[in-house]
Amino acid sequence: MMFANVLIAMLATLQPLTATTPPDNSAFPGDGASASENQYAHDPTIIQVGKKYFCFSTGSFEGHMLRESTDLRTWKDLGSILPHTPEWLTKRYTHRSIWAPDAVVLGKTIRAYYCASNFGTNQSVIGLAECANFDPEQPTKGWVDKGLVIESRPGVDIFNAIDPEVIVDPDGRHWMFFGSYFGGIYTIELDPSTGLLKSPAIPEPILVARNTGERGNPLEGAAICRREGYYYLFVSYGLAAQGVRSTYRVMVGRSKVVTGPFVDAKGVTMVDGGHVNVLKTSPPMFSPGHSDVFQDKSGRWLMPYHFYDGRHYWVDGKWGRPTLQVRELLWSEDRWPLPGLPVEYDIPSHKSSHLEGKWIHQVDFSEPAAIEINRNGEVRNGKQVGRWEQKGDHLTLRWPKTDAPGEFWIDELQIAYDGRYYVGRNQAGDVIRGIRSQ
Repeated sequence: MMFANVLIAMLATLQPLTATTPPDNSAFPGDGASASENQYAHDPTIIQVGKKYFCFSTGSFEGHMLRESTDLRTWKDLGSILPHTPEWLTKRYTHRSIWAPDAVVLGKTIRAYYCASNFGTNQSVIGLAECANFDPEQPTKGWVDKGLVIESRPGVDIFNAIDPEVIVDPDGRHWMFFGSYFGGIYTIELDPSTGLLKSPAIPEPILVARNTGERGNPLEGAAICRREGYYYLFVSYGLAAQGVRSTYRVMVGRSKVVTGPFVDAKGVTMVDGGHVNVLKTSPPMFSPGHSDVFQDKSGRWLMPYHFYDGRHYWVDGKWGRPTLQVRELLWSEDRWPLPGLPVEYDIPSHKSSHLEGKWIHQVDFSEPAAIEINRNGEVRNGKQVGRWEQKGDHLTLRWPKTDAPGEFWIDELQIAYDGRYYVGRNQAGDVIRGIRSQ
């Protein structure tokens, strides 16, 4: 992430916290859910090895911060996988912090790609550390730095060599996604045997995404996954490391081919600014972003990311402490990802097996409203009266448009968590969420 060198300097001054869980008091229940020892985590990536989850994230000057958990709700800080900044890196840069790692499991081998940069420029590098025989009981042992993967040079390269993300396709080919401000998000092929560039002499990265709607092309933090024949490219639009004033939000596009083009629901390519909304600010969860995406052994699709917790002071006059959260990803009937609930959140139990009752309803992560789903087919939001219809796990809400008589806003929703939650989108592509309140 672009501002990581600044935030790491801040992180180095912070003292360990006791494990506390703040009250939820979220605008939309669960959005502020917090786990033990998940504070001060930026740019997380999570892997599962055996019965443990391991979270790699931006840490200190001396390598990656590594945490472990058995349930994603209680974390233990393990320190760094690299005890010292690699010598090849110290010769290149004044700012020698290492950040935004991505971990890849290849049998017993774990590869951790990382980046470093001279702040404010695209003078950046991506490097590789490898553990050839990863032991989940000694996860910081056995790591060897493998050196430079790719470099970007001001005035020479338009791309920015930061925020690595690696996927292995069904043919066994390895692809690294990376990039940020400047040129956008790119992908390039790696050598499976070494983890380094397949063609190091003439690297030719492929442009896959840009933020064309904002000055400076602010996007970064790529994450890639494959599901049911589609590759899904997640990116973070906006600014980070500004506490509650940050503007990160998670977007996605998809492609049948790992190199793209990735498109949105209307077929607009991500290179042309196309995107589908996934997650935005919903206080006290400010600026969620730099996500990872993985499927755990139980089959759940999970999206780790950091957000800025508006309930807590950070540093240097900033409110919004950087915090790790892991949210379940659900999927629409047309195979687009939807935000489920955080795994850290204890969903209140409700005895009713029917949808009738009171709900908290939210449109595009704005101020939630109290609505009521009635047995007679009506859904009420104050004086506004619409209609609802359920078919299996699919719920449709139809709201009359106040400025266009005879027309409707139509919410197409998936029912989840034993009927306690629904999520989907309307015809404008806005995320619609609801959770039982009674």
